[in-house]
Amino acid sequence: MSLALPTDPSGLLERAPRLAELLPDAALSEALATGDAWKVHALLVRRLDKERPGPTRDLLAALVEGRGAFVTSAPTPRTPSFLGTGLRWKGQPASTAPDAPFVAERTVTVFGLPVWPLNDYLVRASASAPLQVIGQVPPPARRAWRRAGVVGCVVLGLGVGVGLGGALLTLGQKHAVSVVNGLSRTVEVRIGAQHWELAPGARVDGVVTLEKDEAPHGRANWPGSEWPFEDVVLPTDGDHIVYNVRGAATLEGHSLPSSHATDLSGRRPLSGTGLVLFPEEQLVVAKANWESTVLAHMEAGRWQAAGQVASAVAEVEADNVRARELAARGVLLADAQTHDHRPGDPRAKNTAPFARMLMHQWQNDPGAQSLAQDLMASVGLGKEALERYYEHENAFRDQPLPALYLRRARTMEVLSSLALPEYESLAKRFPDSPDVGRALLEARWRKELEDPLASREQTAGSTRDFVRETSRQVEAFTAKHPPETEEQLELFVRIHLRAWRRDAATALVHRYGQDPRHRAWEFLVLAGRLAEVVGPAHTPYVLRDWIPGAMTRQPEQMLLLDLLTGRRMPKEEERLALPSPIDREVLGLTRDTLEQPARAMEQAAKASDAVLSRMEPEVVALLALELTRTGDARGKRLFTTSLPLLFARDPLLKYLHSGEVTPAFSRLAPGLRAAAVLAHARREAKEGYTVFTGRLDGLVDLDALQGFSVRAAPVWMKLAFDACMDTKVSHKHPENVMVMLTGDLIRHWNQEENNREGRRPNCEARVVEPTGLPPPKGAPAAVTPAAGTPASGNANGADP
Repeated sequence: MSLALPTDPSGLLERAPRLAELLPDAALSEALATGDAWKVHALLVRRLDKERPGPTRDLLAALVEGRGAFVTSAPTPRTPSFLGTGLRWKGQPASTAPDAPFVAERTVTVFGLPVWPLNDYLVRASASAPLQVIGQVPPPARRAWRRAGVVGCVVLGLGVGVGLGGALLTLGQKHAVSVVNGLSRTVEVRIGAQHWELAPGARVDGVVTLEKDEAPHGRANWPGSEWPFEDVVLPTDGDHIVYNVRGAATLEGHSLPSSHATDLSGRRPLSGTGLVLFPEEQLVVAKANWESTVLAHMEAGRWQAAGQVASAVAEVEADNVRARELAARGVLLADAQTHDHRPGDPRAKNTAPFARMLMHQWQNDPGAQSLAQDLMASVGLGKEALERYYEHENAFRDQPLPALYLRRARTMEVLSSLALPEYESLAKRFPDSPDVGRALLEARWRKELEDPLASREQTAGSTRDFVRETSRQVEAFTAKHPPETEEQLELFVRIHLRAWRRDAATALVHRYGQDPRHRAWEFLVLAGRLAEVVGPAHTPYVLRDWIPGAMTRQPEQMLLLDLLTGRRMPKEEERLALPSPIDREVLGLTRDTLEQPARAMEQAAKASDAVLSRMEPEVVALLALELTRTGDARGKRLFTTSLPLLFARDPLLKYLHSGEVTPAFSRLAPGLRAAAVLAHARREAKEGYTVFTGRLDGLVDLDALQGFSVRAAPVWMKLAFDACMDTKVSHKHPENVMVMLTGDLIRHWNQEENNREGRRPNCEARVVEPTGLPPPKGAPAAVTPAAGTPASGNANGADP
């Protein structure tokens, strides 16, 4: 709120100093700035009518009564009178001082009796001169009560008649009304003359009286805001009106036991914002908040309904990232199920309107704009989005955010190394913008990770200096602009780890975690993984001290946190003791991905969306890619279980099949890219074998936090190692050797093909050595070829 004194051209604050006690007040400051003293007085009168008893009401009453402070210049009026009939002054000084000004009323009198008050003036009396008029003052707050007499009686009579007639006309226009707030914030709702304030998930019931043929409006606004974010016309074809704010809650009409319902179940879903109940129904709130409503629609496969509810919430709630993500997933899957492929409608019936809403509604939110760009690109409307951002940047050339949106839209189809100069030039143009600074650091980091197979030897020299320079820039940047979200924190931590600056990474997490408001689930997972990677010698914090007390009393949360951070594997008896079957399945499937990949893939192919949507996207991506690699069509469904996988599906599959690093692939999260690298390394080669040589080199450098793909690599490599050991080495026999051979040569060839231990040096060299990871457990030491040296024969790791 501004601390500057309000503009006061009329000098009211000098004539009525106690007005300053009501400041700061936006409406009062605006009225003072106009210089209209009467407008200020009218504002005080209205506020006095609404103010509750207390010191503020006493102050308002005193200011309203002191009308002399609100005097305005006016000519001296005429007061002709004859025998007490005509215009006369009424009033007397309130002070004994002879020259003290006082308020007098100019009235119509009949034979000396005041009949009708006209207007009021500030005057000064003098014994030797006529009454001196200083100026005109506002009328008293209760003047209507003083206009009495014969005319008053007539008006009163007419008013009583009109009132009785109006009561007869409006008889039967009273409606019962129920209001439900399914949003995440408190809202104020007005229907007719009724006003309520509803907390999240709350419901209120009341009665509104409507005039004949009046269309009632349901208006909802945030507390403190005068502008409603929703104004809908409610139906009146029933006695009970229901207003579901933004349609966020799930409502049902339940038939009363004594009624003869046509619906055998006795339940009727109530969808929309304005609804009516039948006479024999009662309102039941099935889902009191928007997220429960959206998830229920998704579990039932009603993707369009889920997208509509979530997008309605995302349109009015700023910074509601969860609503945006659920809405984006809902509209994408709704359009994916449509069979309408007409020209001009590229499966964007639901996605494009939602993306355009984000572009126009949240122009100062980089996260919303990034999501809008990804949505437009996913439905083939990237050119339209680019034109929109060109227009936006031209309209606001002196602001950094429009220029940043345009750079991202322009570089979506180019590799990170080619996009970096765009961000460097933008940083020179806006050197003080934290958003541009973060974007530049992210572009430098993505350039470092552009080639996921870059070995440690390839990062020497200038590349290594580039990595260290990025880390130094992050340190200088965070000193001025500390990370504000877990996403920004993770980016800076990964940059420091890639430069092998473990203390800088943990210090950044330690500082961020000092604020209890930052200790959300995503932060705890990040802090736990970082502690496991760098070790206790470089960790200045204890993760357990940051876990909220409510979470420590939830065993499913604690077991999953230990598993995701790599602290320990949950025991089977601990998993089975969880009360929720979904929690048991999430924990078991995540654990099996690290310990028993074959069983994890079979379980994932049959798991429900409720289970898969609660798992880490990297885990689901690894399982989906491996199912796709083995030709299992059930892997396709796994890509629809979360928004990151929906956006990443095409670049992940393209890398799986061809190993090509596309611009979309280079922008993916490191965990998703690591999953694609591991799955591609197990892909079948032309000769029918899985070739690991060189395909996992740099996996650890790609994901510095060592997520699930890095942790799962030894176990998944062990499968390929065992398959290699079980694969017979086939020899290419000379053409001049007859097929029907017998004797020692045939026995020698058969012995070589069945010699499992003889294949060990080739398998270890082709599977284990290039990764930099330890050999599979139980493998005896053997002399292996150097990394990158082709092994003899073709026993190079068969696909299991």
